[in-house]
Amino acid sequence: MSYQVIARKWRPQTFEEVTGQEIITHTLRNAIEHDRLHHAYLFSGARGVGKTTTARLLAKSLNCHKTNGPNLTPCSGIDEPMCPSCLEISEGRSIDVLEIDAASHTGIDDVRETIIESINFNPARDRFKVFIIDEVHQLSKPAFNALLKTLEEPPARVVFVMATTELHKVPDTILSRCQEFQFRTIPLQKIFDRLRVIADAEKIDITDDALREIARSGEGSMRDAQSNFDQVISFSGHKITPLDVGNALGFAGVEVLTRVVKALGDKLPKEMLAVVDDLVARGHDLRNFCRDLLGLFRDMLVFKVAGNEESLFDSAVISAAELKELSDHFSEADLLRFFNSLSDTEIRLKDASHSRYVLEIGLVKLIELRRVDAIETLLKRLDSLERGNSVPAAPPAEEEKKTPIIEPPAVIQRSGEPEEPEFAPPMDFEDEPPDETPVFEPIEPPPEVPAATRIEVRRDLNTMPVRLPPIPSEELEHVDEPWLDNAYELKIARDGEEIGPFTDPSALVGPLLGRLSEHQRPTSTSTASTQPTAAATARAYDIRGIVPDAEVEPENAELPALIADPSEEELVAYANAHPTVKRALKIFRGRIVKVEKNPG
Repeated sequence: MSYQVIARKWRPQTFEEVTGQEIITHTLRNAIEHDRLHHAYLFSGARGVGKTTTARLLAKSLNCHKTNGPNLTPCSGIDEPMCPSCLEISEGRSIDVLEIDAASHTGIDDVRETIIESINFNPARDRFKVFIIDEVHQLSKPAFNALLKTLEEPPARVVFVMATTELHKVPDTILSRCQEFQFRTIPLQKIFDRLRVIADAEKIDITDDALREIARSGEGSMRDAQSNFDQVISFSGHKITPLDVGNALGFAGVEVLTRVVKALGDKLPKEMLAVVDDLVARGHDLRNFCRDLLGLFRDMLVFKVAGNEESLFDSAVISAAELKELSDHFSEADLLRFFNSLSDTEIRLKDASHSRYVLEIGLVKLIELRRVDAIETLLKRLDSLERGNSVPAAPPAEEEKKTPIIEPPAVIQRSGEPEEPEFAPPMDFEDEPPDETPVFEPIEPPPEVPAATRIEVRRDLNTMPVRLPPIPSEELEHVDEPWLDNAYELKIARDGEEIGPFTDPSALVGPLLGRLSEHQRPTSTSTASTQPTAAATARAYDIRGIVPDAEVEPENAELPALIADPSEEELVAYANAHPTVKRALKIFRGRIVKVEKNPG
């Protein structure tokens, strides 16, 4: 007798043998037991999770000859011979159970010939005529439309069972006529247990670690895991080790994955490059390795987030103790960054002409990501700067940025203008006496301005010109700056000063006016007797020669009239005659360059 592969030899023959789909099998058994059978079922899910197998078991239960009616435990062929109906269904040659491959019978003619024209005939021998349509989403739109009426109201004793891996391609009109069952991927532990039963029955000497690697390779598919088990047996015989599994299937084992994670925790890029070199030398698929590493990062993150919920990481390739040992070196934010970065690397590997280079750079990049500070740490540093506390030390790889200090610009004397009053030269900041010449201190920036980009400006009042003509208050624009007010109050509180009237006017006037000439010295103190005692000793300054009076525009000054379409010269003349413009030109010592008329 020819060899039969494990996936076919160990196909479940009863509902109890179906692994990982207990809810679906329980529902179908109850429907058969209580005679609540539907005429159309739709099974959807990933490949190799038991859709077609469950459809055959349903057909066997409906037509088993061991009982007078549907049988919940159809013939399995293990302890007793199978009835003719169960045997023919298991071998796929029953005349009353038709399996149709929709991938090769997609047209309306195929549906009409196979289903519609034969559906009105009674079953030849069995109780029910069962149509099993595999990959039903492959049918064409006309074929679906031809099937609608038959599917909605089929004759008695006709059951449709349709299976698909792409549920979104099945029309809604078909879905609404069926009972839908979604098959889940099978947990790793259940695949492992099933493979252990097969290995013991086949007398295969395989370690638990090697068997777990095979179960993981199935990625939730029992059929894929069994096919891989067959391949490993062909490679290594009846004694299998984890190394044999890796060599036969071409993917890295648990030891290689944990080696990469430990190198990442110890920041050893050389070790990671050595792992890639070993993978290339052994001919492993680098993209599969990248996927396996992504799965390990996922398991580590789930363990850190929900360490007590073992059901959330029961598919992990390593134990909970090993997950704890590996994940202790990283935070949740680290694992998230690793996963996102490695996902980009895995996508690039698909079309990369040099996959080794892409993987090497991607792994080294993971080590560089460990130098990134969390946003919470940066916010704490900014908060410390605002409060005036010491700043935490920056990472060693970064150099401290210097804060530039801008020197005050020199006062330029223009030709033809009145001479500026003589001011005292700016004093050195270190030597200036704090009691005589106050200096503006740098003001803390608002919270949203990083401290590394703040520009400090120190300006001596003795270098600032004060010849500004007065401007009416209604022509000034007031802007509230809360952070500036707060900074001023904090500065006053820190220096121990109080906000109140000046008791000594010279403390304010002196720094503003600088050194006065002899004719500007105080000439009289005759008003001292009428002033308060605190101000009686203050010197009186005559500032009329320093701050000239602004030119007063005559009231009701007439402006030149403008025509509907004035020329540029007429516009310039109008602007020069405007009192507000004249004051602005005098204040800023400017001239009009261009005038445009507002179209509104």
